[in-house]
Amino acid sequence: MESARILVAMANDASISKLKAVLAESGYEAIDHAKDGNECLRKIRYLRPDLAVLDYNLPPTNGFEIAKIAAEDKLCDVILLVNNEQRNSVECVKSGYDVVTVTKPLSKYSFINTVDLVIKSRRKIMKLEKEIDELKKALDARKDIERAKGLLMKNLGLTEDQAFRKIQKQSMDRGIPMKEIARAIILAYDI
Repeated sequence: MESARILVAMANDASISKLKAVLAESGYEAIDHAKDGNECLRKIRYLRPDLAVLDYNLPPTNGFEIAKIAAEDKLCDVILLVNNEQRNSVECVKSGYDVVTVTKPLSKYSFINTVDLVIKSRRKIMKLEKEIDELKKALDARKDIERAKGLLMKNLGLTEDQAFRKIQKQSMDRGIPMKEIARAIILAYDI
């Protein structure tokens, strides 16, 4: 089990207490709770929890509307607690949103397994998004270096290896990343 920041939103105090107790027994801590949709949305935006556990019956709107906003704005992952009737209405609309539904009455073990799975999935997705961002930056740098090499080859009559070594040497001599040297070359020759 991994630690996570969890927000609980339900209309009544007894349900909030029970859910907090189930989470606490499993080593999770609810960082806060909300009793209505507006308060819930404010707390999601302010606290930025890893996970929000919402009851479908969350006045003045419903938990699904809050879940859609959280999913669209990528604020946090959401587990929506629904009954069988609500599940059917949510399922037909849910396809475009990253919302996990759990049918009431809750089984403690399946609920905690769902929480574990959502949290692990979120961590994996965040790690992959970070790797994608790093790869994009590396690709952009590589594009700039290739373009600068082409300009050096064209304007100074260098071979590809010589152009690369010139950029590399400038980078090492000045203590500046090759990407920045490449951008300076592009600026100098593209005027």
